[in-house]
Amino acid sequence: MLRAKGGVETKAMLFLPTGAGKTRVTVEAIVQAFLEDGLVGPVLWIAQSEELCEQAVQTWSAVWRELADFRTLTIGRLWASNTVSDFESDLSVIVATDAKLEKLVDKFEYKWLADATAVIVDEAHVAGDSPRYTQIFRWLGVDGRSADKPLLGLSATTFKNRSEGRTKSLVARFGHKRLNVLGDDPYGTLQGMGVLARVRYDELQGADVRLSPQELEDAESWSRLSPTVMDRVGNDEDRAIRIVEHIKDLDPEWPVLVFTSSVFSAQVLAALLQAQGISAASVSGKTRRQERRRVIQEFKDGKIRVLANCDVLTQGFDAPGVRALYIARPTLSPNAYIQMVGRGLRGPLNGGEAECLIVNLKDTFSNFSGNLDFTEFDGLWENTEAATK
Repeated sequence: MLRAKGGVETKAMLFLPTGAGKTRVTVEAIVQAFLEDGLVGPVLWIAQSEELCEQAVQTWSAVWRELADFRTLTIGRLWASNTVSDFESDLSVIVATDAKLEKLVDKFEYKWLADATAVIVDEAHVAGDSPRYTQIFRWLGVDGRSADKPLLGLSATTFKNRSEGRTKSLVARFGHKRLNVLGDDPYGTLQGMGVLARVRYDELQGADVRLSPQELEDAESWSRLSPTVMDRVGNDEDRAIRIVEHIKDLDPEWPVLVFTSSVFSAQVLAALLQAQGISAASVSGKTRRQERRRVIQEFKDGKIRVLANCDVLTQGFDAPGVRALYIARPTLSPNAYIQMVGRGLRGPLNGGEAECLIVNLKDTFSNFSGNLDFTEFDGLWENTEAATK
């Protein structure tokens, strides 16, 4: 792809399971192209959050130090209030949030960035039918049927829930080509290598919720549960107590990550665990960024054993030591479920453990019969298998 000079062959989606190292694989390939194939910058790397961007920057720095020669790679951070100017160096990469790029589209002072030599989109499943990405891709010259520069998406979920129309939009964005670098059974291959952890499943009784006519219509039409439903699930006291009792029975040394259905339920769960003498904390999208970073770092450092979270940590969160993961947030989205489970999949060769316990809360929605199918749209992609070392 990086050697292609234009046309549909310059587009593809790289599929690797969560925890397999999509960022590392891609950065290493681009660094080799810089060093061996004459690729010049700037390369534009797009992600959806500051955390994902900073992780990408750190990966670029680490891989360059490991593989490169005496030359210097220039890395620009383009998010929040940051600005960057055109670099004179041919060895350069700009890491940017999509929100920041949307504001810079057609700005004269960033015309040089629109001429980037390659475009990489992390968590690219968000780009399918997004107006934001339509605007950004048009500005970069990678929209439509072909592209005048390489466009590579990275994702562990190369579909959009159960929507064939939205999945077709995603497939078209990336030239209908999916790079399956690990063949037909990537999870099994990576587990055998020790890159991904083996998974042991358990199940707990959840809440029994009856949906109103409007909530039922929303669930069936949009494949999502409304905030009011999520609150009712999270407010179920017996459900919360079952989670606490289950965690109490685990090995006391195990780090535990819990995805909850509401901010309040995350706070209550942390408080209940603390009352049992278990170090626990909660974070959510409403937690101040500095406080959230502090709590997450303490969880990674082992100072907090159980971290309950709502609406954060589903993408890009990296805590390889997680031994048990509770899906206490009911979801009708296969994308969201896979992203949550992926937080516990890193194996021993990837800084994690040989096995991870995944505990699903079996919540019953009495008048709704929705189900999940994670592979329904695989046939839309033209799969390209690559040799691996």
